[in-house]
Amino acid sequence: MNRFQLEKLYEVNGLKDYRLRTTDDLLRVHGIDFKSVDGYSRLDDVNKMLYERFIVNYFNGFGLDTRLTMIPKGIYFVEDFDYLVKENPEDDYWNVSGGLVMAIDRNGLKTVHRTWKDEDYAHLEAIEGEHKQYLRFEYEEDGRDVWMHVIDPKTWY
Repeated sequence: MNRFQLEKLYEVNGLKDYRLRTTDDLLRVHGIDFKSVDGYSRLDDVNKMLYERFIVNYFNGFGLDTRLTMIPKGIYFVEDFDYLVKENPEDDYWNVSGGLVMAIDRNGLKTVHRTWKDEDYAHLEAIEGEHKQYLRFEYEEDGRDVWMHVIDPKTWY
């Protein structure tokens, strides 16, 4: 699909300002069923509602050309932390040597979602950093894998 075709889809669906109003608009215009994204069925009701309100705002935050390339891949409630090391015991700072992201389902069951490790620090003893929980939205944009921390329906980074 090209931009002209996308503009026409918005217009025939009554969206003359090219802004989505609901997830039904997302389905009619972009063909994206937000509920079919990996991880959705494992979310609790609170996070499902947050995701539903977020995804419309998120798409509206981009121009039509970018929206054409966006493909939602996953939505997960996660807990993550970094592994921290000191190169020298006297250092007053820590280096990040790896990380772990665990998906948490609606029953509290945790499963490993992603891990990473910096081989430059593999020989050093690591400790766990602060644990953080958030809603993680993963998508493809213009062929690149991207993910966002979702804080509330209008705040993400």
